[in-house]
Amino acid sequence: MRYMFEKMGARTESVNRRIESMAIDVKAEYKIEALANPTYPHQESVTAVGRILNISPGEGPSTAPLSSETVFLETSRRLGNGRRVPLDVQSTPSFSLFPGQIVAVEGKNLKGTEFSVSQLRALPSLPHPSIGEREGGVQPFSAVVASGPYTLSDSFEYEPLSDLVDHITAELPSVVFLLGPFVSESHPMLKDGQTDLLPEEIFATKIAPHLTRLREKLPSASDIFLVPSADELCCPFVSFPQPQFSRDLMARLGVPAGIQSLDNPAQVSINGVVFGIANIDVLFHLVKEEVSRLPALSDRLPRLAWHLVEQRHFYPLSPPPADCAGILASFDSKLGMLAMPDILVTPSQLRHFVRAHENVVLVNPGSSSKGLAGGTFAKIYVHSADAVEPSSTMLSDPTKTLPSECTNASIVRI
Repeated sequence: MRYMFEKMGARTESVNRRIESMAIDVKAEYKIEALANPTYPHQESVTAVGRILNISPGEGPSTAPLSSETVFLETSRRLGNGRRVPLDVQSTPSFSLFPGQIVAVEGKNLKGTEFSVSQLRALPSLPHPSIGEREGGVQPFSAVVASGPYTLSDSFEYEPLSDLVDHITAELPSVVFLLGPFVSESHPMLKDGQTDLLPEEIFATKIAPHLTRLREKLPSASDIFLVPSADELCCPFVSFPQPQFSRDLMARLGVPAGIQSLDNPAQVSINGVVFGIANIDVLFHLVKEEVSRLPALSDRLPRLAWHLVEQRHFYPLSPPPADCAGILASFDSKLGMLAMPDILVTPSQLRHFVRAHENVVLVNPGSSSKGLAGGTFAKIYVHSADAVEPSSTMLSDPTKTLPSECTNASIVRI
């Protein structure tokens, strides 16, 4: 993977593909004969698909947060020659918008200068098979999900990581996800030059022993996964998406055998349950850019996570903040969701939460340390369908049961 070597047209090409892909599904979902070009005059109500932009009229792209006065719709090359048109959302009863979002809008463009939106159509979702439709079904298991940083801001002793390992070895979960950063570039002692240790030395001497203890005390059948972070000093790739830690790197860091690494972002199936993991603070980036009015999901933090599911993309915001690691358009395909997640993990410095929405469990485990205090992590239990109180769906048609109906998740403080 090479970063800072993108061709000029790579980003526009990836945007065009995303709009076209969603347009095809919208057309099929709503049985629309032909989608309209929203930049042309339309006296009748039409449906168009495009991407939300934040543009100040007459001034170009805006650096201020998105508002109802700066919302534009960008079309694909096929649907509108890539042209842009202002969106009037004053008459729209409900919306939740951010720059880069793919939307399906219904409305009119009476004069050819502005598209007046009457409603935003719900985007088609990825297929979400029930437990009965999955090969092998779903087997019960437990999981722990934790995110860095794992040490306090005034030391490199990794006390929260030690406490976390104590919690995990007491519970003996089937799966453990440890998300970076493990050695954070934003740690105050590193920024102020208060240590002579190299990042790899910190990992090998302070973190690897805890990983060894964890691996030795968990059953051999339990899986442990490490996921890199753009804030990770031990990872040579600072952009997003990121490849997994290489075997050579893990050997240098002293990571014991029996611990695996995943790409960032990652989708992995555990006993038939699909986890989606985006180890970048996309929620914190979205919270500054989103504008909404009476959204269907009123709880804001889970709504930000739900945008990823709705957009089928692990980083739908565009452009990213200036202080964010580069988002590689050349590898945009690796940011797309290949399957509907049953559990979506989005670590963020925003308040931790667990929320089930439309059969997807949304989880922000928080960070394992908070300044000078311990932080939080998430525990997840997936039960067999006959071990939980039946829902209305399970009573009416047990074959249509989804994993979210058999899942309990909670936030635990370290």
